[in-house]
Amino acid sequence: MGQIHQRRATLRFLHAADVHLGYQQYNSKERFNDFYLAFRNLVDEAKARRADFVLLGGDLFEKRTVDPLAMRQAVDGLQTLKDAGIPVIAVEGNHERAHYRDQYSWLQFLDAIGLLILLDPLVKEGRLVLEPYSVETGGAYVDLPGGIRVYGLKYYGAATERALALLQDALAETSPPRPAYSILLTHAGLEGVLARCSGAVPRRAFEALREHVDYVALGHIHKPYDFDAWIYNPGSLETWSVEEAAWEERGYYVVELTSRSPLRHHATLVPSPRRPFERLRLSVDACTSPEAVYEALQARLKRVRPAPASGRAPVVEVTLEGTLSFDRAELDLSRVETMVRQAFSPLLVRVHNATVPSEFQISLQQASSRAELEHLVLRELIERDIRYRANAAAWTDVALELKRMAVANNSPDEILDYLRRKRAEIPLEEP
Repeated sequence: MGQIHQRRATLRFLHAADVHLGYQQYNSKERFNDFYLAFRNLVDEAKARRADFVLLGGDLFEKRTVDPLAMRQAVDGLQTLKDAGIPVIAVEGNHERAHYRDQYSWLQFLDAIGLLILLDPLVKEGRLVLEPYSVETGGAYVDLPGGIRVYGLKYYGAATERALALLQDALAETSPPRPAYSILLTHAGLEGVLARCSGAVPRRAFEALREHVDYVALGHIHKPYDFDAWIYNPGSLETWSVEEAAWEERGYYVVELTSRSPLRHHATLVPSPRRPFERLRLSVDACTSPEAVYEALQARLKRVRPAPASGRAPVVEVTLEGTLSFDRAELDLSRVETMVRQAFSPLLVRVHNATVPSEFQISLQQASSRAELEHLVLRELIERDIRYRANAAAWTDVALELKRMAVANNSPDEILDYLRRKRAEIPLEEP
């Protein structure tokens, strides 16, 4: 374990989560490297700020099967911190936890070779066992110089609320004296922060821990948030999905503890440098032709404020939405991509065509009755198939007659005989 340097009146630690090393987003090697650059920046900041320790709240890796290069990146950063005497304390997240058939995860491997301290309490006979960490057996908590204790809970998913209740019971039974300052490190989210988030629990699940825990260090949800100067979630270091681009303050917390008794913390969220993302949405409702769409896009591109200079080309997503008044196939998405590339010189362009075709444009003057409207709609549908287009009127009459026969309860044999006769009478065009 790295040694905490007791050289200042103030202790300092960094709290980060959701690093996702090994994520080759959009199948891009540059994006693979971006996630490492974000992690490496965290490592360099920990050294520069003379951090006493670093907390990793889960999802160091993107997936449980770790790419060799991603492992090399993790070892590089963790070894740098170890050489600087900065211990790294971690819990497993949902992305990297071992498969239920496996007995060993890659975070356990990193713990075994001394690059981090992995906290994971045992559960015996329905009770959480709070044993101190050791290199040989692991453990539920680790004690650090200055009277600091860090408890850890891995990702429990739907069982998170139950796991927190077991932790509260175990802490209540812990013999005194209480540590001067206690941290709970876990990979879980709070309900209400994001819709449809697995592994999220109501705040009341944490409230029972207040008398035992001074700082709740979370990971899992990529949106940064904090509550009551007690629960902290830093968000993702790099942009894991394009929706995260709206959360500009994502990064890591720098937390300072005064050496006076009782220990008090002050947490500052520091945005991590990352590749810029641009999201553009363009409504095509008023565009009567593909050229009108391109003109509207050009005007929209001119109004976009470029992201602050970061030295890295952005990822740009363009979403075309609304109802088209022309054939959707006439829209040249490669031209849209070219226009965006000319405007941004981006690393990647993602064009999402979410437009809806105007299926039927039949005026009331054309169809003054329900029967006429039904005839027109059926004919337009039939004309879309090249095999029936030349004789669409005749096939429309066949379809309406089949409907009439079904409503009149004609037998299936009668309906099939009628259809066979018409197929013989009306020729089909070769596609």
